Amino acid sequence: MPVIDDSLLLRILTSVLGASAFLGSMYIGGCLFYLVCFSLSMVSAFEWHQMTGGHRHLYIPAIFVVALPYASAVYLYTLPHGTIILLWMILSVWSTDTGAYFVGKSLGKRKILPAVSPNKTWMGLLGGIAFSAVVTLLMSVMFGIFFVPHALFIGAVVAAVAQCGDFVESGIKRLCKVKDSGFIVPGHGGILDRVDGFMFTAPMVAYYIQRVSKFFADV
Repeated sequence: MPVIDDSLLLRILTSVLGASAFLGSMYIGGCLFYLVCFSLSMVSAFEWHQMTGGHRHLYIPAIFVVALPYASAVYLYTLPHGTIILLWMILSVWSTDTGAYFVGKSLGKRKILPAVSPNKTWMGLLGGIAFSAVVTLLMSVMFGIFFVPHALFIGAVVAAVAQCGDFVESGIKRLCKVKDSGFIVPGHGGILDRVDGFMFTAPMVAYYIQRVSKFFADV
């Protein structure tokens, strides 16, 4: 069984506080949500610049890290069921992280890309996919947003894409020879360390809903 140490407890605490603030802005809505997204994008841009040392060849990837995810979140929020869709996406990514951590710690042996992210294992990947699929299925039953036959599929896809985001950010940090993207979030490092799973997930979900919306019950 994995041991829950103080650093993990700190990560959980900061995650809960950060989630409460973000979800609160979603619930209140209006300008507050847009202000939160804009603020997060500005902090992410600053962390990216600091982490990469302002290298010009990393300016284009910055679009995918700074601008596109938050723009996608705003787009999703404006949809008729945008709040529920965003809530599902957030819970799906978080459940992916949770499943990958605990299953990887308990059963993981074979590493995926040890040179990039030495703690990521194939069993952790499968655990993250399973957790995300279950969360998506439950959300489908509770809110009726997704057609149930497709819930497991999109849940698994979101988990896989989220973990790709983790690998990309880990690779960039190794390229830039830094441990964390920043220091603003206790137990996590920077904002980018906390939202790496959303870098590709938010744009993918936005595209999926826009182009393949027949898989959604009410969107």
